[in-house]
Amino acid sequence: MATIQEALVIALDHHQAGRPAEAEILCRRILDADPDQAAAWHLLGIIHAQAGRFAEAETLLGEALARAPGPDLHRHRAMARQEAGDLEGAVADYREAARLTPAMTDASLNAGVLLERLGRYGEALDAYRAALKSNGESNGESNGAHARAATHLGRLLLAGGDAAEAASILDRAVRADPTLLESWYHLADARARSGNATGAEAARRRALALAPDFFGILARAPDSGDDPDAAARRLGWARTLEPQRPEPLCNLAATRLRQGRFAEADALYTAHLERTPTDSTGWSARAVCRMEAGGTDKAEADGQRALALDPAAEGALATLSVLRSRRGDPFAAGLLHRRMRRLANGSAPAGDDDLDALIRATAEAMPFLTEASHPERRNAAARSFNPHLRVRHHDTETRDRITAFWSGAPLNAGARLALRSMVAQGHPVHLFSYGDPTLLGRVPDGLRVEDAGTVVPHHVYDLCVRSAEIRYFSDIFRYAALHAFGGWWLDTDVVLLKPLSFGPGHLFCSQWHGLEAGHALVGDAIRAPRGSVHMRRLFEESMRILMSGSDRRFGAVGPLLLSRYVLTGPGRELLDRVLPPTAFNAVDWTEHSWLAESNGRALALLADERVAGVHLWNGMWGPGGPPVEDADAESVLGRLADLHDADGTLSALAVRFHSDKGPRLGSERLGHHYTRVYDALFAPRRFEALRILEIGLCRGRVEGWKQDDVPSLRMWERYFPNATLVGADIEDFSAFDGGRVTTRRVDQGDADGLRRLAEEDGPFDIVIDDGSHASRHQQMTLAALFGRLRPGGVYVIEDLNWQPSDVEHPEDRLTLDVLRGFMENGRIDSPHIAAAECRALESAMGRVELYDSLSELVGAERMAGLAVIHRRDGSS
Repeated sequence: MATIQEALVIALDHHQAGRPAEAEILCRRILDADPDQAAAWHLLGIIHAQAGRFAEAETLLGEALARAPGPDLHRHRAMARQEAGDLEGAVADYREAARLTPAMTDASLNAGVLLERLGRYGEALDAYRAALKSNGESNGESNGAHARAATHLGRLLLAGGDAAEAASILDRAVRADPTLLESWYHLADARARSGNATGAEAARRRALALAPDFFGILARAPDSGDDPDAAARRLGWARTLEPQRPEPLCNLAATRLRQGRFAEADALYTAHLERTPTDSTGWSARAVCRMEAGGTDKAEADGQRALALDPAAEGALATLSVLRSRRGDPFAAGLLHRRMRRLANGSAPAGDDDLDALIRATAEAMPFLTEASHPERRNAAARSFNPHLRVRHHDTETRDRITAFWSGAPLNAGARLALRSMVAQGHPVHLFSYGDPTLLGRVPDGLRVEDAGTVVPHHVYDLCVRSAEIRYFSDIFRYAALHAFGGWWLDTDVVLLKPLSFGPGHLFCSQWHGLEAGHALVGDAIRAPRGSVHMRRLFEESMRILMSGSDRRFGAVGPLLLSRYVLTGPGRELLDRVLPPTAFNAVDWTEHSWLAESNGRALALLADERVAGVHLWNGMWGPGGPPVEDADAESVLGRLADLHDADGTLSALAVRFHSDKGPRLGSERLGHHYTRVYDALFAPRRFEALRILEIGLCRGRVEGWKQDDVPSLRMWERYFPNATLVGADIEDFSAFDGGRVTTRRVDQGDADGLRRLAEEDGPFDIVIDDGSHASRHQQMTLAALFGRLRPGGVYVIEDLNWQPSDVEHPEDRLTLDVLRGFMENGRIDSPHIAAAECRALESAMGRVELYDSLSELVGAERMAGLAVIHRRDGSS
């Protein structure tokens, strides 16, 4: 019988001979006989690591370490931990290996690499220095490990701005191993940054002599992850090395173009074209540059020159197509776009035969699309399109169900925001997905997760993912889901701003750009009755296209099929059920980056009253989706996140700005908490370009202290980012005028002054009377201002249960009683309002709602402190 030591030798022989299974069996027999055999645990760990079972390898190597700690064991476990994703554990093991054997250079070097990946650059520097030192002490001479350590250290020093020390360290690297291209590359950079231009040039030429493809490394076009200035510096080196080669010049021009430095890009492209006037690609590139810079005529000339040299110049065709679209000729744009596609495909793509007819029909039915490239004009241009389709503000209306779909895990931040917004607007939300619902991650409360396989079989999903993409499948799924359940379909990147109360019937959405490809309608928002024949036809046609394999392009069964069906196909009767882009796509997919900007371009597009939701265009942002969680607070993404964040509610803003309309003032005083009513009332119109009047700005007049701010105006200004605010008070608050805020000095007892305010500053969408609270003042103000309230507007009277004793007269009739009388019999009876004005009020006033003031309810046991009066909107 063999001894344990002999068995270990045999196990090692099996392993080295490529028989890991036999080695593992023998190791386990050894451990059955003696569990303290560290060498057997060690070999088992190596076998598991080589088989890719890194978590098990880590455990086995840990057993070995518990019995016989050693540097090799720590190094091997570090490798297993690194592969298993435990970078912190791997760093700890590499450090312990280096501590036990200082001459183990690779341990410190590998620790440094992992520390860099963890973003701990200072510790990485220390690790590289330790590797460099240990290598020198271990054998007293330079070697390959020395060179690698020096290269890493020099590169990191250079990134930190220490070019002089980096150059010194990298000098040691190239002396240790003159064949390392990376060392020469970074040495050239370090010498250049430390002012040694001659030495930098020598290092670059040494690298070029070492590797002829070094020029290609320097001259390559920068990718999206490159720092543009670093890329420009690298391209400048390539130009110096090979002045006659066009690649660095053109790539540098493209870099400046990407940075928005149009003049520099234009000059670089011009220099290239002076050398190579027959390069159609160069003319196309300069056409793009000049188009982006606003030089339409010059861009047109460059594009035509490119086409004259090469009729198949794709870049020129694309540029000219955009120029035609911007000039309001989508049909010509479409012709150029299709020419480009035909050239790319070698023939007319399937289904292109009727694309001309589709574009013509779209241009005739939706002429406002000619304004697609003029964001400042286009919402107004679309206002006359299907004006009967608008959100109706009726709180009692039942909300339709919303169906949505998500593939993959987990939900990204944009999808969570969108789904929360749907639930918040009172819609029942059903999210369909394949697989385990727990894989979706954090699913917002209030929605139901269901199996997508009950709507469309899983094999259809698999076919789409294999042969097209997930958006292709989503287009098919929505038709089937709407046919089965009815209600709304919304993409999981549509954030709702208001309830979807458009009334019954089908609804489709349009978009601003995409007409050249036939994508006039888009499926991000669709409404249909249950069992809709149109949804059945769309589903059947989309499945036919999928199964025939005739068209697997993006949009083939979505925007293109929808557009054909409604504009030139059997669904032409549905044209009056198409919403303008304003409803959900006011910010176009070509402008998705605007959503993250704080300059207000996207915010202004959402000011239209027809905006019902915001499409975040998830697919345009990349795998992570829109950067909702890191968004600037002033951007649209930041403000949308605020809608469903506790700190973004109106009550939170009231506390922040010290308004008594909120739940409290400071830590002691109870507020009215009107904001709970206002948030529900005004949230659907939060982004609209409203005109708001508040009467009464001086909260401390009666209390006897001097007002030094306008808290409620500040609150409204933050809450309504597109609103114009007018504040009126008996005191002068003009010191607070500015931006979107204007103040007026008005006495509520002066009827003429109130009428001037109404005429000069109206009409209004919202009026809030928080003035003197005297009954006659409230009623005089109502009579003077209600007529200047827009249809569908809201008039609010605060603090109905408190009247100032020095102003209120015994014969005055309480405003609360006047309003209750109207609620009971439809009549206004006030000694302070003329009969004709009473009749005008009665015909204009809609429903009246009474709410409680929290402070009065708790402190004085009085109810109905707040009145909300709705003006009739013509449909009620």
